[in-house]
Amino acid sequence: QRFRQGANGIKLRITEVSSVFRQYFEKKSTLEVCLLKLDKLMRDPGSRASRKEKEAWKRPITNLQFLAILEANLPRITRRLRFDYITLTKQCAKLLKDIRIKPAWCTGLCNRATTPCGKGRNREVLGTYRPQDLISNFNTLPRPARTPSGQVPIHWNISIRHVALNSPGDLVFFVQPDSFYVHSKGPIQTVEGQAPGHTLNPKSLVTLQTIARLIMKAFVEGMGAGSGIVTSAPWTWATNKPNFARRIINVMTDMGVRQDLMSMAVADAEELGICDEQCKDLSDIVTRSVG
Repeated sequence: QRFRQGANGIKLRITEVSSVFRQYFEKKSTLEVCLLKLDKLMRDPGSRASRKEKEAWKRPITNLQFLAILEANLPRITRRLRFDYITLTKQCAKLLKDIRIKPAWCTGLCNRATTPCGKGRNREVLGTYRPQDLISNFNTLPRPARTPSGQVPIHWNISIRHVALNSPGDLVFFVQPDSFYVHSKGPIQTVEGQAPGHTLNPKSLVTLQTIARLIMKAFVEGMGAGSGIVTSAPWTWATNKPNFARRIINVMTDMGVRQDLMSMAVADAEELGICDEQCKDLSDIVTRSVG
């Protein structure tokens, strides 16, 4: 029996094999040790095995032999599938990705595309916190190196991205490269009370202070992940332009932000490629939603 009735419905029962896999994926055991445990389990018929099964286990096969048998029998099994399983899996993966990233961007941004800008919008976005309260809340955030699962390093890429919607503007765009999680704040022009399409001055102190507050607000609010999420400061962070890294760190230092975060790296080519791809995917989603 592989199922059990839990408080919230049917759950998979933990078996010896699944326990071995859990130890590996939770980094409690090495790959070599897990493979040895799995090999031993494959050679052990277990106490509940029938006489026929025990007789079969007297002629154990190696892992390579098992893979050869699997390869030989896969065509016969796959013919029973009466639908395109691979395409279905790819489509589901893309759909889940869209569902995951759309609320962080589209739910708010598509509404903002038709919302008049002005000082009222500025109060709506940043007025939730007094400046010193926002800085204090950000400075007191815990700063773990990894997420609670231990699988993903808490590293964020932060950049300014232009979006061409009904109200064009620039967003503070956040990407966690290892998990592909994305979030955004802005448009910056709307928060500043500027007209849509207004060209940002990357050296403007007012603009840099607005960006800094939006960055802190994103972390304080858990990157839009909803209530109950454990918020944290970044363990490391990077951006795509050296000048932006230098300017934003100088502004945040003057604002009184914690010193252990006053170093922002410049993203390498691999990280930059991931961020560009995520930004393009999100732009396509928003364009389709607004259109």
